[in-house]
Amino acid sequence: MAGRRLDLDGRIRHTDFSAAEGASATRELLTARSRPTAIIYDNDLMAVAGLAVVQALGLRTPDDVTLVAWDDSTLCRITHPALTALSHNIVGYGAEVTHRLLDLLTGAVPQAHLYSTPLLIIRDSSGPPPLPA
Repeated sequence: MAGRRLDLDGRIRHTDFSAAEGASATRELLTARSRPTAIIYDNDLMAVAGLAVVQALGLRTPDDVTLVAWDDSTLCRITHPALTALSHNIVGYGAEVTHRLLDLLTGAVPQAHLYSTPLLIIRDSSGPPPLPA
């Protein structure tokens, strides 16, 4: 894992991808003894809910914590601060999945395939990690 090679301490919180659980996971992470310097969310809805928690706790993004969303929907651009996101071609991905499924239905051998690599769109929610207290 890249995190280990870079000596990063990563934690994973499993959720149902809802705003409520995104907010709950964010609150849990940010009120822990060892607060993260960045949080990456599996979808934009969770990231927006997480941003609300950051602000409710009196913390600042990106000064206290960097937030990164996964889908790069319009939500990422209309929040304050605008959310950094991983952008990818959802329509193209859906078309590729459809082609692969049709291939399987005609007898093709299942195989792994990387459609594309998401592009990191850096916005106002990203910054350097805060200095240790």
